Amino acid sequence: MDIAIGGWGRHRIAVDPGRHLLEVWVPYVLPRKAGRATREISVDEGGEIVLEYMAPTMTLAPGQLGAPGEQKSTGYSAVMVLNVVAIVAVVVLCAVLAFG
Repeated sequence: MDIAIGGWGRHRIAVDPGRHLLEVWVPYVLPRKAGRATREISVDEGGEIVLEYMAPTMTLAPGQLGAPGEQKSTGYSAVMVLNVVAIVAVVVLCAVLAFG
């Protein structure tokens, strides 16, 4: 069964008891399903499962799907390193142009 959910936030999805494969992703241009994360779940009769999805910082990285509060955005460290490199490059370029 495919269920499309629009928007961020909490969502309740009613499913039949049994095993299910849950797949969560963010629609994007390329790839079409960015930050894809999957998890097999088992739902008991009248049971409830609470999961949290965390989209990645970098588009091509996988998302995280699991217990609430335990998910971390993948790719964050790489983005921070690239930001520091870019800032240093801009500062060096400005210094070269100013003091030539």
